[in-house]
Amino acid sequence: MLEDNFNPFEETPQDVYIQAQSEMLNEIEGIHDSNPDKNALVISVCLSIIEAAVAFSMIASAGVFIASMVSLFPVALLWAIANHHAEKVELPEAYDELVEKYYGTVQESS
Repeated sequence: MLEDNFNPFEETPQDVYIQAQSEMLNEIEGIHDSNPDKNALVISVCLSIIEAAVAFSMIASAGVFIASMVSLFPVALLWAIANHHAEKVELPEAYDELVEKYYGTVQESS
């Protein structure tokens, strides 16, 4: 008789809690699962190559080595600045937005 009422797939409170937390996590941070925009990356790389080629052509009379170094310096500097900006400015702002979203979600569920 007891075996008839036994359901091995019955969810425990811990399972329900984990499921609810997983759903909340996917709801809030699901946008981060997407891959970076490949078009933006291609455009950035192409513009960097064009910039280096134009700078190289302007300084080519100084020699290949010097023209290469001088033309690649602004490109490398721009990529370094963009990386620094992403890590030191955009990332903390994104973290602050996530905290606000989590706080709002927690307030709604309680």
